[in-house]
Amino acid sequence: MNQTDIQLGNIHGLLLQPTKQDKKITIVFYHGWGSSIYHQIFLGTILTNFGYTVIIPEIIYHDSRTALENHFSKPIMEQYFWKTILHTVKHDINDLFTSIYESEYCLGHKIVVLGSSMGGFISSGAFIKDSKIDVLININGSGAWITSEEIFQKQGSNIANEIHMIRKMDPIQFIERIHNRPILLLHGASDAVVSPLGQQTFCEKVQSHHQDTTANITFMLYQNINHSIRIPMIEKIVNWLDEQFVLYS
Repeated sequence: MNQTDIQLGNIHGLLLQPTKQDKKITIVFYHGWGSSIYHQIFLGTILTNFGYTVIIPEIIYHDSRTALENHFSKPIMEQYFWKTILHTVKHDINDLFTSIYESEYCLGHKIVVLGSSMGGFISSGAFIKDSKIDVLININGSGAWITSEEIFQKQGSNIANEIHMIRKMDPIQFIERIHNRPILLLHGASDAVVSPLGQQTFCEKVQSHHQDTTANITFMLYQNINHSIRIPMIEKIVNWLDEQFVLYS
């Protein structure tokens, strides 16, 4: 595995490239709230060892992009969580993915956007915004933003300042833009941070949109797993991607 610092437009990130088998698939991996691109190297390395190219972009208010002092204080989370998601989808996605499509290390690759927790919210927004992205994988996140925001409020959070923009950009409002591209939703059934109901609601909306055809969406709940990524989830990602891209491998 080769690890390189890269610049995608004006965004710094990590590039992990396989040294043996190359499946010609690039996974763009968005991490969760308060994490770092460097904390994702372990999972990125696992995926790279299965033949995937992995790109981990920095997210605003993290790492070198004006990182917050204490991501997990309640006032900071309430002020910046949705602001981070909305900024990334509105302002980062176009330049980032254009740079990826034009990069020499992704030429001829299928493009997967994968996100964990907050990264799952971002990845859902990116998938709706950019029709060139081939696959969405959302782990412990949500593609039903208003549903999740309402649950956050029930759990004690104040209503988000960006509520109108959240509603306007909510991926579930734009199901027709999916065009039956493959989607994999994985969630811990015991998740006490981001309720699985957001993923479930998004899945049901996609399925209802494809009443006359079979929607290419898979939603899996993992019993006794809270807000974390476990080995069975990684195994599912690898096997599911192989199934989706068997014609291209």
